[in-house]
Amino acid sequence: MEWFCHYLLVLLLTVNGFLIDEKFQLKNRLGRTLVLGGGIYDDNNTEIYGTIVRLAVRGVNHAKLGIVLAASGDFNATCTFYVNVFLDMYHAHSVYCIPINVNTTSANSDPHVIERIKQQTGIFFAGGEPESVIESLFYKNHVPSPALLVIKEMFDAGILVSGSSAGAECMPSAVMVWGGNIFPLCVAAGSSYNALQFGTYEGSEVSDRDYQLYDKDGGVGLLDGFIIDAHFSDRGREGRLIRLLSDTHHLHHGTDWGFGIDEDTAMVITNVGTEYEKAEVIGYKGVFFADVSQSNITAKYNSYSITNVMVDYLTRGDSIFLKNKTILFSSTKSQMSGFERNSRARTSKDIFNSYITISHSNEPLPVHYPEFVKVANSLFDSKLDNVSYGDTYEHNPTFRVYMSRSGTGAKGYTERGKGFQTNDITSYKNLQVNITSLG
Repeated sequence: MEWFCHYLLVLLLTVNGFLIDEKFQLKNRLGRTLVLGGGIYDDNNTEIYGTIVRLAVRGVNHAKLGIVLAASGDFNATCTFYVNVFLDMYHAHSVYCIPINVNTTSANSDPHVIERIKQQTGIFFAGGEPESVIESLFYKNHVPSPALLVIKEMFDAGILVSGSSAGAECMPSAVMVWGGNIFPLCVAAGSSYNALQFGTYEGSEVSDRDYQLYDKDGGVGLLDGFIIDAHFSDRGREGRLIRLLSDTHHLHHGTDWGFGIDEDTAMVITNVGTEYEKAEVIGYKGVFFADVSQSNITAKYNSYSITNVMVDYLTRGDSIFLKNKTILFSSTKSQMSGFERNSRARTSKDIFNSYITISHSNEPLPVHYPEFVKVANSLFDSKLDNVSYGDTYEHNPTFRVYMSRSGTGAKGYTERGKGFQTNDITSYKNLQVNITSLG
């Protein structure tokens, strides 16, 4: 009888020819799991890369990682980078660079490629441009390719799926943002100011990359209910996410909610697709959540206003239940109300200013807070102010972002820095944001 029960277990753990490690299944209570990063540039970010290898089936020294390079503009260089990171630095057993991109779309149905994908115990979507993932892994009319179907089946069976930058942006079933990731210094590409000024457009209808574009049919469909953005606060993308949500929430794949992940930061999302779906923040910075479900919107060409956007910002150790939006702040943080350190909140003349850093050493990147983050954090650390604002650097029109912590449930939490030049780690929830054009 014992052998028969074991035989049944093996059958249950086998999906389309690949075997899910039964020990993993018995010890893992996380359900379907995603690790989504906002652009992981520091290869010494052990917290994120180590988590990806650890959560892959069989874990350190045994994980077999398949790297989806469809978003990347340089297959060989990106492959070499991730072989070095995952194999040499974080001790995966093997790394397979999946040879599917916009130039090799026929490989998405190649039996040999699909068989190799099935042998992996974790899948990682590399960065680049998310629209290239769709072009590489879908046929016309958003029909998934055999390669993508296998990845989805593996995910359903317990294989970890992770991604960075475009590899995170492409994950939702909701409307998918087009990137502007590869050329971040080209200000117009994917900027908050351009999105607020000109609106957002379906990618198949507009060829001008100065506009903020999106895919109305969504991404690869592993996470429901959110638009996902990356390189977020680092590139001042708060405005573009809010505008994209407000422009598309009425569409078939539209949603009222979105989140943006900062660079060298990730969310570990467990029990995906269930009522217990939960995301925890790891890494150096934070994750921005926006809700436009109760917002009032006035949108015209070169003029835009939105009121009552509810915003949360979570940092390391914080978590959120994605179905009911319940937030749990890390036990290392304390409530700021009554313990504020500054009299007045900051204002800004460049509210969507970005801060781009590239590491050239083995030291962790310094944390530099962009303007939106600094103003919001300072509001919760102010003894006297309940409201503040920031203007765009660009004008004709100038957009003003108003922030208020006066509403019900607005709370800030922080872990105070413990030494000279050590930053506080600040989170908040229920910040009310209004944006309007001043002319």
